Amino acid sequence: MAPTPFLPVTYLRAQADAAPAAPAVIDPARTLTFAELEQRVHAAAAALRSQGLRPGDVVAVSLPNVWEYVVLELAIPLLAAIVMPIPINLGSREREWALERSGARARIDSEVAEKLCVSPFRGWLEPPTADPDRVVEIALTSGTTGLPKLASLHAGLKQATADAFTGRLGVGGADRVLIMSPLMQGIGGMCLYCLRRGAALVMLREPGFDPDRTLRMAEQTQATLLVGVPTNVIRLLDAPLLPEISLRAARCTAVAGAPMPPALARAWEERTGSKLCSFYGSMDAGQLAVGAPQDPAVKRWTTVGRIHGCAEAMITAEGEICMRGPTVQGRYWGEERGPLGPDGWAHMGDLGFIDSEGYLHVVGRVKDIVIRGGSNINPHEVEDLVRSHPAVKDVCVVGQPDRELGERLRAFVVGGQTVDLPEVQRHLSELGVAKYKWPEFVDHLNELPLSGPGKVDRKALKARAAQAS
Repeated sequence: MAPTPFLPVTYLRAQADAAPAAPAVIDPARTLTFAELEQRVHAAAAALRSQGLRPGDVVAVSLPNVWEYVVLELAIPLLAAIVMPIPINLGSREREWALERSGARARIDSEVAEKLCVSPFRGWLEPPTADPDRVVEIALTSGTTGLPKLASLHAGLKQATADAFTGRLGVGGADRVLIMSPLMQGIGGMCLYCLRRGAALVMLREPGFDPDRTLRMAEQTQATLLVGVPTNVIRLLDAPLLPEISLRAARCTAVAGAPMPPALARAWEERTGSKLCSFYGSMDAGQLAVGAPQDPAVKRWTTVGRIHGCAEAMITAEGEICMRGPTVQGRYWGEERGPLGPDGWAHMGDLGFIDSEGYLHVVGRVKDIVIRGGSNINPHEVEDLVRSHPAVKDVCVVGQPDRELGERLRAFVVGGQTVDLPEVQRHLSELGVAKYKWPEFVDHLNELPLSGPGKVDRKALKARAAQAS
């Protein structure tokens, strides 16, 4: 049976026909073959329908990375209902707001999911009519300016994203995809598309990220593709267990959500043999670019790959990245507008450029630019330079209000206490960096605060810098 575009359950049917005994989900609690996964999906959908779930209803699901979530992600759209993943670390205020705003008819937590996903199988359900415009998922955007928005993801958007992501990474039936980020959020959720290509998903099950457990699972399951955020990779590099683990099977590690420092990307490849590449997009506007394992090393380490065939990119005169195409949602849930601006483009808020070979470089955020005495400074450039110091594990540079110059640079450094202000300035001087780009204040932190998956909470650090001014 050939799969029908816009209907994920038909891709599952095709894989169950072609390789029924092949693993689809590898979870410490249970491994499901494609045939078993298909049965569990139809059984769960039937149970939901018997409880009154109807087409168009919104179902909120809040689970860690477990096999039950994979079942529900496929079962809910089988009824033409809408799944709304709720990250388990979401605060009660944001969670209740999302439930009310979406009009969710049902909410599924771990206790409910465990019962639903072992419902007796009573037969196959007929999938809904294929419709690229049908909203199949509501995704919560991560942001630092108040409550999240609700992104309306339609079947056409998810189909285009799936084709681009799995195609560029070369995902196939021999792959085992280890998911390092939460499935409830965009980056981890991308891994679900790999099922359409016959790949198996490897679950870590625990709510938090444990580097040692991740490394052991990668080795035990012979994971071929690791997917997460740069923070995951950095923590794996720092794990004492890494030298004892073989990741020879891991042909590729794909990250998104924040820039991956090139020096660390190189260190990862040298220590593990797994080629590191990045992909880029946003929950609001969709996916724009994906790196590939076969790209040259310098491109893998310094870019987010090429623009894929399902999207179009434009760089404004100010250097802002914009996109349009079928991966962009039409409107936010409950609102009349979407991410597209009056000019017909979704403005990403990132600064970047496309080089002569078609690779997209992301060099910073529009709103992060620091203006010191009339000179524009990209803090991400300064961070890369400070990060090249051997004792610095990570760094975030922000502008601190200043009466005379408007702003001065304050660096929040994760690393040895020996990396004080004179040492930072000495290092930048040796690199030949213009003096106006040097940080004038240095704070030491055990780790940088995060506002989302792999994203440094610059707003919190800017507030801290403002208090110090």
